[in-house]
Parts: sequence; structure tokens; C-alpha cells
Amino acid sequence: MGKRLAIIAAVVLAFVLGGAALIQLAGSGATAFRLEGQVLHLSGPVNGAAADKLQRMMEENPQIAAIALGDMPGADDVVWAAQMAGLIRSAGLHTQIEGAVVNDAILLFLGGAERRRAGGALVLQSDALQQRNGVSVDRSIAADADRQRLVASMLGGTQFADFMRQMRATRDEYLLTDADLARFGLLTAN
Repeated sequence: MGKRLAIIAAVVLAFVLGGAALIQLAGSGATAFRLEGQVLHLSGPVNGAAADKLQRMMEENPQIAAIALGDMPGADDVVWAAQMAGLIRSAGLHTQIEGAVVNDAILLFLGGAERRRAGGALVLQSDALQQRNGVSVDRSIAADADRQRLVASMLGGTQFADFMRQMRATRDEYLLTDADLARFGLLTAN
């Protein structure tokens, strides 16, 4: 009987530890949210759950006035990033760059009614570098069209989307300069 109870206890322990490991693994690549007063801080890769969580956070915290983007290595899917940018813009929130915001995560920044840099940087990386860094890349024609539409709706033209595509195709990594930010109208305030 004691041996049987020990086996059952071992099986239960394995399930509990395995479940905890799966939960930790599932959350390890998730977008992190942290609310400080009127500023919602986001960091990590943009994934599907992030758009839903952003909407819930905005509904539950009407005091949010700004979205601060920390280190964001990219987005698994352009649609999610575009959806989040649309939520930010429709709520009239400001965005600010505090970390390295890479590739499609830049679309969230463009959603800001006002856009500022607070010590961070916008970075374009090649698809190959993104994949080496473990970030999924959506290279489909539909994704490119989504980028074009979002950039046009946020900035009034597709020049920045074209620039993003060109830099991602020709360089491993490109840090947008002050001249780039001004040329494409990415900042609305300093």
C-alpha cells in the first residue's frame, strides 16, 4: 500500500511540476505589461495574447494616457501589432520609446497620437537576424500589405513602410537616426 501511495504521489508531483514548467514556458515569450500611474509599460515580443491584454488593461484602467515601449524584439504577426497600434490611436494615447523597439513592434509606436523618444531607439533587423534571435518573422505578401496600410493610416503615406522593407532586405541591423525620424515624421515631440 505504501509503495502504491508513493507511486501516486510521484505521478501527481510530475504533473504539477510539468504543468508549472509549461506555464512558465508559455509565458517566457510573452509581452510584459506594467502599469505605473498613467503610463503602461510594455516590453518583450508582441504576440497574439498581447492585443487582448492591451484592450483589457485600457478598459480596466481609464487613467492610462501613455504607452512606454521598452525592449521589444519584434512581433510574431503583423496583424497583432497593427491591432494594438489601432487600439492605441483610437484611445488617443501617447507612445514613447524607452528601449530597443525592433521591426514590427515599431508599429505600436506609430499608433501614438503623440510620439516621443525617451532614451530608446527604433531598430530594423533583417529577417535572418530576427530568426537567429528566435523571433518569428511574417514575410508574407499579406503582412507587407498590412504594414503598408497601417503606416499609411498612421503617417499619411507609405514611405516609411517602404524604407522598413528596404533596410530589412539590405542590412542585418539598422538603427534609425535623428534624420530618419524627422524625414518620416515619426516623432511628434522630443
